[in-house]
Amino acid sequence: MRNITIELSPREFTELLQAYQTLQVFLDQVMSPNELYRENFLTGLCTAQREVEMGQFEEVHSFDDFLR
Repeated sequence: MRNITIELSPREFTELLQAYQTLQVFLDQVMSPNELYRENFLTGLCTAQREVEMGQFEEVHSFDDFLR
């Protein structure tokens, strides 16, 4: 896959997020998560949710922190 650079204005970025949210709401209404995501993703999501509920997470303050 080739890398490309996309530049968006704040307005375009806001519109893109709104479109994403609209699609997410639509997909939530017509499909179950089991149809949208692979089993290993759903397993990881459930694990992450349990870890958050138990307080087993590390807060990040930047993207670099997230990558570590």
